[in-house]
Amino acid sequence: MIREWRLLFWVCLAINSVVEAQNPLGLRASSALRGILFGTAASVNNLRKDVDGGQYNSFIKKNYHVIEPENDFKPMKLWHGINNYNWSNCDWLLGATTNSTGWAQQNGMQIRGHTLVWANDKNIPNWLLKQESSISSEKVKSLMYDYIHAVVGRYRGKVPWWDVVNEAIDDSKNNSRPFNLRDNFWYRKLGPDFVKYAFIFAQQADPQAKLYYNDYNNEDMGTKSTRGFEMLKWVRSQGATVHGIGMQWHIRVSKNVKFADQHYQNAQRLIDNSFEFMITELDVAIPINDGNPRDPNDVEKQGLLYRSILKYVLHFSPKCRALITWGFTDRYSWVPAFYNGTEGAALPIDWNYQPKSAYWQMQEELARVLPNGNYRLSPESQPNKCLGVYDNNITSSVIQLYDDSCNTPNKKWTITWLNHGTYRLSPVSTSVHALSTYNTTASIGAVKINNWLFDINQEWVFSSYGKNLFRIRPRSAWWRALSVYGTANVGIIDFISGDNKRWTVTSI
Repeated sequence: MIREWRLLFWVCLAINSVVEAQNPLGLRASSALRGILFGTAASVNNLRKDVDGGQYNSFIKKNYHVIEPENDFKPMKLWHGINNYNWSNCDWLLGATTNSTGWAQQNGMQIRGHTLVWANDKNIPNWLLKQESSISSEKVKSLMYDYIHAVVGRYRGKVPWWDVVNEAIDDSKNNSRPFNLRDNFWYRKLGPDFVKYAFIFAQQADPQAKLYYNDYNNEDMGTKSTRGFEMLKWVRSQGATVHGIGMQWHIRVSKNVKFADQHYQNAQRLIDNSFEFMITELDVAIPINDGNPRDPNDVEKQGLLYRSILKYVLHFSPKCRALITWGFTDRYSWVPAFYNGTEGAALPIDWNYQPKSAYWQMQEELARVLPNGNYRLSPESQPNKCLGVYDNNITSSVIQLYDDSCNTPNKKWTITWLNHGTYRLSPVSTSVHALSTYNTTASIGAVKINNWLFDINQEWVFSSYGKNLFRIRPRSAWWRALSVYGTANVGIIDFISGDNKRWTVTSI
């Protein structure tokens, strides 16, 4: 009964908040057009089983560029003893040999390796902990070397980013260890040098990979983030390579993120010291009862918070490389169990794969780059001309450029946001028609005016290239662009940089 009530709650909420937005463009396409990577943690077992009638896999493929395997690269899952590894899921994901591929490459996904050294005894293999009193520090260093070289070396060139060390800083305010390091097997055997060694060994195993330190509660200018920052500066001073910092962002809906606040200041501190960074495990917990928000208004607050965090990512891009959530659907979220059922509903998609406010807020922030209104469209290559339609035969009329005054209604366009990542373009001369594309994947796809039919071939995506300058792309082939060819012809052409594929969009 609880499950049925939860389902009903989210369905009603979705219907109430986004009636017309049922077929989003997707975060993958929208974020690509803004130059950032979107990712999610995922269960490789779920991917292999194609769970929930394929919904799990299909949602990931539509919305994300990056997968962070939840558990499969963690030592407790992978490392079963000296020279004893369970490669099964990782090989399925990436391929077992240098020249082989796995599910990730076959579906255009990049992998973020999480994690090589987890500085917490709860997450260190038991077989290793049992040997602590009987093995020397040199042997422990050798084991770390062998393990990191085995894992990183096996997937060399296939994993662009590695969390080399995870959660090494203690939560307590002060302890006697350097940088307030957590008490753990690696520290007890190697001291603070365990962090340095991990980065050195990872860089040796794959010199092209980006190497990260990952932690929670390090997103602002607090004590923990400062200690981690100082630790990584020390690691660099010891000759090791550290490229970036992963900030997990496991937060509650009560948090605020505003321009120039401590979150922005912390990010700028990293950039000023030549660190890149990512949001690596974002979720936003809401107080719940029986799996449902205690206050339905928290769902909208959550959406606005996700959007404010995305604004932060866009502000710091490309130094902020990606936004990755720790899962995407509440169905598999870790949050309710962690909070004993008092908090949850933390992800952008509900238990039944329906987008929540958080999803729509991020979709809009990425894709809504123009307000609704009337505009003139001129190619950058021919700024004195404008896009228009011959108004004596409006239905199915071919689109072309005009070089007169461009003040008549058939040379002006009403641009309207469609709430799911795309726009409709209609000539001011006829509001019941819309710019449409056909034969989109031909060498030159065609455009014309047709009756507005709510068709995917009548939806357009805008990507900004500076003030009033945009690329205009058909939703059905968003990697291509509305382009000028010849003197005045207009069609859909593969994206290649050029001023004939950029449009000045002027409000009138």
